[in-house]
Amino acid sequence: MVVLAGPAGSGRSTFTAVALHELRHGLGEDLGTALLPCDDRTVTDVRRYEQPLYGDAHLLPAALASGSPRPLVHRLSRRTGRRERALTFLLLDTPESWFAGGEPAEGELRSLAGADAIVLLLDPRDLTGAVPRPAGRPGAAGSALVVDRVLDRLRTAGAGSPDRGRIGIPVAVALAKLDLVAPQLPPNSPLHRRRSPGPGFDAADRSAVDTELRALLALWRSDGIDQRLREACADYQLFAFSALGRAPRGDAVPPGGPRPHRVEDPLMWLLYRFGLLDRAGRER
Repeated sequence: MVVLAGPAGSGRSTFTAVALHELRHGLGEDLGTALLPCDDRTVTDVRRYEQPLYGDAHLLPAALASGSPRPLVHRLSRRTGRRERALTFLLLDTPESWFAGGEPAEGELRSLAGADAIVLLLDPRDLTGAVPRPAGRPGAAGSALVVDRVLDRLRTAGAGSPDRGRIGIPVAVALAKLDLVAPQLPPNSPLHRRRSPGPGFDAADRSAVDTELRALLALWRSDGIDQRLREACADYQLFAFSALGRAPRGDAVPPGGPRPHRVEDPLMWLLYRFGLLDRAGRER
């Protein structure tokens, strides 16, 4: 089970819709994977996520964007030669209320305790120095505060096997809305690159992106987020993506529909960690 968390407006539900769409279509074909819903409820819920973006060309309604305590359950498989590897893949888009403060409910802690990984989204508009803050948007506390609350909840839930008191499950921390940041990046930044085609996990590219983002967080003086993650997590990596590829105009999806950039990276890393993908150039 992969738990998805992030502050309001960070694009959790858009990430969910686009990432699953990619796994079922172009990315899935490239990786040689098949993603099949496990029940009718998941079929219905996925349609509710996808229809606004891909059918109506509109952003997801507020009711969906606020998250859902009901996981999307799929069977994800990959065949290499005669061998098939498969796993039951649950993606839980957590409601914003889970990390709004106060004591966590028992059901919230059970879900977090059962998580095999977490994807934690950051909004660049919350990070001092990343992009100009829109008028009327509150200070930089948004993403930093949610990071603290997520880490605290995971520790309270005992997520994974603790390593010297640190969170034991893989934590993918992703800077969403990369299109807002891209204009200020140098031309040779690895964040401009797209994933190389092929069914493998590119470890060299993963390292380059992670290193670049650690340097950017330090440059932006982003409330010590990287230091907090280093102290709290035994295994975490930094990512950046744009689910739509371009900024929307109001509630309208840009013409041509979502054109995601690196939206698959967090899931690629986790699928490699779960043993479904091999390193690029290697097949077992």
